[in-house]
Amino acid sequence: MLFARVVGRLRRMLFRPHRWRRILGFLRYRAAQRQIALMTDEMGRGQDVLKSRPIYLVLEPGTVCNLRCPHCATGARIGTLGGELLRPETFRRIVGHLPLDTLFEVCLFNWGEPFLNPHLMDYIVWFARRGIRVTIHTNFSARDYDDAYMDALVRSGLTHLVASVDGASQATYEKYRVGGDFERVIRNLERLAQARRRLRSDTPRIIYKMLLNRYNEGETEKARCIAESIGIDFALDKHLGTPSEVRDQWIAESVRGEYGDEPLTSMKPDVPGIVTTECRQLWDTLVVHVDGSVLPCCIAWTAESAVGNLTRERFDDVWNNDKMRYLRRFVLDTTLAAPDFSNLCAQCSFRYCTYRRK
Repeated sequence: MLFARVVGRLRRMLFRPHRWRRILGFLRYRAAQRQIALMTDEMGRGQDVLKSRPIYLVLEPGTVCNLRCPHCATGARIGTLGGELLRPETFRRIVGHLPLDTLFEVCLFNWGEPFLNPHLMDYIVWFARRGIRVTIHTNFSARDYDDAYMDALVRSGLTHLVASVDGASQATYEKYRVGGDFERVIRNLERLAQARRRLRSDTPRIIYKMLLNRYNEGETEKARCIAESIGIDFALDKHLGTPSEVRDQWIAESVRGEYGDEPLTSMKPDVPGIVTTECRQLWDTLVVHVDGSVLPCCIAWTAESAVGNLTRERFDDVWNNDKMRYLRRFVLDTTLAAPDFSNLCAQCSFRYCTYRRK
């Protein structure tokens, strides 16, 4: 009888959802390390046909947003991806074609506000149960989320929640997050942190992210203190992506010259022989829109730049198709002509952040 109780207790401990997710997550981490080694070698050799498979997935829950951030394709209403939500039937078709054996992390966000999708929690749970890390970036300003919702979010298996809170007051915050409610964001962050403590969970990691600009740079320490008082992490992002014609209007004085005045072509690679920044996504990341369209990277904001569709094509048929192979060569080869198919790579500043470009 005693033996049976001990075995039962050990079984319950081992198969608690969070413990099982950690075991699967560790196994996926080791598998991801092997994929990184392989893809790094392929990038260094300039290979366009890959044996390696992506370890990151960017899956768009919806290209809709409650805010009008001026330098966002959705907020500025300049993209052609359409204002759609990822529907459950489309989700099932997409995940049926994913390379699930190599995926380490899924980012359930891109050009929209993820919490506007009523099925988001189901999508988080689907990946978390398979030991795949789930990260969400959100403005957290769409509505007030009650304690029951926050408890469910903690239990869902979400590993990271990054809230874009660009300031420490409504006046500075709304300069970029047009239409957002600063006090609502803070209340939501407080409720989520309380739910995490209440459920004695160490996930999700909650991050108060402040995108530095000339309007909020005087509130950096105040924002840091707010995050600490809530019991969450603070992250300051100094890289504000703006069109060159309005850069002087937005770049913070404290980083002018360090980031704001340097052309993107002067950025240095982290590791010699491999592509840095977003161009690396052609090797390690699969970006999927709400309709299953595969985009070459997370910066692509036009439907015409799609290279395939996972609702009707197998992953292997898209990952090494002619368009993907040409874009990989185009990123690496300074002499290669621009693609003759619709793309954004030919006009993307980040293309120049490569080892082979000076």
